[in-house]
Amino acid sequence: MKKFSSFLLMLVLIVSITGCGNSKEVTQKSEGSDIESEQGDITSEKEQDTDNLSSYDGIVGIDEDNNEIPDWQEKEIALVFAMRFYGTEDNQNAMFLNIKKFMEKYPNIKVTRDTQFKEQIDDFEELEMLTARSVESTLPDIFYSPMSAEVYDRELVLDLTPYLESDEEASMISENAKEFMQSYDKKIVYGIPYQSVGRLPALNLKLLRENNIEIPSYDWTYEDYENLRKEVAKLTPNNPIFPGIIDFSEIGPNYFDSIPNGWKGYNFETGRFDFTNSEKFGEWFELVAKEGKEGLHFYDLSEEERTAKCGNFGWPWGDGLEAVGNVWLYSFSTDIQTLNKDRELDIDIYPMPKAPEGGTTSIQAYYDTLSLSKDLEDDPVKAEAAFQLLKWLTYGEEGLKSRWALIDEYSNLPEDAPLRAEDNLMDFVQGWPITTNEEVLKYHPLVKGFPEDSELAIYNFEAFKNKDFQQMLSNPVPYPRNIPAVARAYAELQIWDIKNQIKDQGVRYSDIATEWDDLMNNYLEEYLREYKKK
Repeated sequence: MKKFSSFLLMLVLIVSITGCGNSKEVTQKSEGSDIESEQGDITSEKEQDTDNLSSYDGIVGIDEDNNEIPDWQEKEIALVFAMRFYGTEDNQNAMFLNIKKFMEKYPNIKVTRDTQFKEQIDDFEELEMLTARSVESTLPDIFYSPMSAEVYDRELVLDLTPYLESDEEASMISENAKEFMQSYDKKIVYGIPYQSVGRLPALNLKLLRENNIEIPSYDWTYEDYENLRKEVAKLTPNNPIFPGIIDFSEIGPNYFDSIPNGWKGYNFETGRFDFTNSEKFGEWFELVAKEGKEGLHFYDLSEEERTAKCGNFGWPWGDGLEAVGNVWLYSFSTDIQTLNKDRELDIDIYPMPKAPEGGTTSIQAYYDTLSLSKDLEDDPVKAEAAFQLLKWLTYGEEGLKSRWALIDEYSNLPEDAPLRAEDNLMDFVQGWPITTNEEVLKYHPLVKGFPEDSELAIYNFEAFKNKDFQQMLSNPVPYPRNIPAVARAYAELQIWDIKNQIKDQGVRYSDIATEWDDLMNNYLEEYLREYKKK
């Protein structure tokens, strides 16, 4: 970071000496490298875009021979890419196949995969590998960013602010993604999510139809959701079926009480756990605890009770015994294949029901992020080429369409083909993009849908055509892995222990919320102290 900051400071001094009228703007861009949450900060106006290009002269839009073709499109450039997901073989890796499309468009750029990062490793190990490579000055140019706060603190990443503020399409990045992309101290933009993987509500329509229970519309409310569950609960005492739930255990403080971020009780604005002010979330936990005592939840039954009621079934959602469930986008194709094709259920995806008063209709998700190497500071032309690849893989319209077009290319192949879209759909889809551009989202495979005579038709769900739902998926409440020590504190929290304490000890949520706050904030402070020592 220090070389990059020095370069920007030099620009400011030069402009100041020459008395240029826009010196104030250059200084502000250099010192304030965060992307504000307001849409206006990253503007789509071409005039402002031009101003930003001049502000970042020597970083963005470099054209040394003045032929109106950026140098990154002309010079021979070699980039190294590091990603452990989607397979070790380049020709069978959906993300790298899209990189090949990028190279076809820009034949002057050669991208190779770093072999050290092809195998599956956990995030902690990958962070240490990246750190070691940084010491050796051999960081990959573009890499999966396993732990956002740590890659920033260890000075592994290039600040992306100049490129994003100079790029018109960046104005369409969702607000929660913009905030997530910033370092926790708001000084730089450390990376860009290439996918958002949310947790989707789902209904077992087969169960509802068989029991003459009205199927709700897609514009349902939380009240509609609970009324549906009550109708199923009436049948539970004498039948091996259960209401099921939308799992609010992690997102509940945001959904019910509008706690900022709110993931597992963490308040993004205060930097503290805040179960105490998540009162309606507490009411939901009390309801689930009460239902558990009444035998309305499979997993609250003893093993003997489960066997007596359900026989040998052990996965109530997958066995078709629950009316309401949840499907993660990262396992979407596998789950739908299992539930609707193999088990012949009729599972339908639903948008989140409208939150009750005082809450925020939100969906939870993980952002998976790509970053650029700090070593690119020394080669601004190569850095710009790396950013263009990063944009292609994350939010850029052309790159997203290229990614999704691969589905057609790899559909209807022989069953023994090494890579088929029918077998690995989400490798090509890669969750949900962070762009809010409706003209791009209409090409998302789950929005566009698949031919009815295609094997992929089982992934056609009407909910994905709902534009409000599309925007929610682009702008979910993210797991706050960009905040130091929060992920480590989460490791100490088994969130369902709160419900179990209410159910088994007969206490009220309000009796224990402060205790849970104290416990988790002590963990947070402990880990923050350790973090700051490193």
